[in-house]
Amino acid sequence: MEYLEMLNKVEQWAKDRNLDTVEARTQYTKLIEEQGELLLAMMGNNVNGESGVKDSLGDYQVTLIIYCLIRGINLKKQVEQEGNFWTGYDDLAQELKDRDSFDVNKLAVHLVCGSSRIISAYNTNRLKALEHLSVERTMVCLHDIAKEYGTSLEETLEMAYNEIKDRKGKMINGVFVKEADLNGKN
Repeated sequence: MEYLEMLNKVEQWAKDRNLDTVEARTQYTKLIEEQGELLLAMMGNNVNGESGVKDSLGDYQVTLIIYCLIRGINLKKQVEQEGNFWTGYDDLAQELKDRDSFDVNKLAVHLVCGSSRIISAYNTNRLKALEHLSVERTMVCLHDIAKEYGTSLEETLEMAYNEIKDRKGKMINGVFVKEADLNGKN
C-alpha cells in the first residue's frame, strides 16, 4: 500500500478516537515511549518479534503522524507534493556503507536528536517550520533504520495500522487507553 494511503488511514483512525485533540506533550511522551521500544529492539537485534524493529518502526510512525496532526504539521501535504521525501538521502547512506562508515547506532543517536528537536521547537515556541524540519529529519532516520533492517516505512506503517485499525478504548485524562488494558487483558 502507498504511504499516502496509509497516512490518511492513520489520521482518520486518530480523529475517530479524538486523538487529534490531546495535548501535544502527552502525544510526545507516547512518541518517546515508542522510540525507547525501537532502540531496545535495535540493541537486542529483535527484528520481527513482538516489540521488534519492524513493529516499533510502525508504532513510532503512528505516534509521529498523530503528533503532526495535533500540531498542524502537514505531513500529508508534503507527501502529496514530494512523495517519499525521506528517500532523498539514500545515495549518501549507500556511499557511507561502501566506505564502511555507516553505523546503525549513529542512526539511533540521530533519531534521539531529531525527536528532541521536535519538542524543543514546540517548547520554545519557535516557528512551526523548525518543528516540521525536525519531523522530516526524524522520518529520514526512520527510513534509514528500516532499510538497514530489510523493511520500509510503508511496510511497517501498514503493519502498525493493521494492528490498531479495530482497536477500541477510551480517553482517560487525555490519554487513549486500549480496551484490552481497561479490561486487564494486557
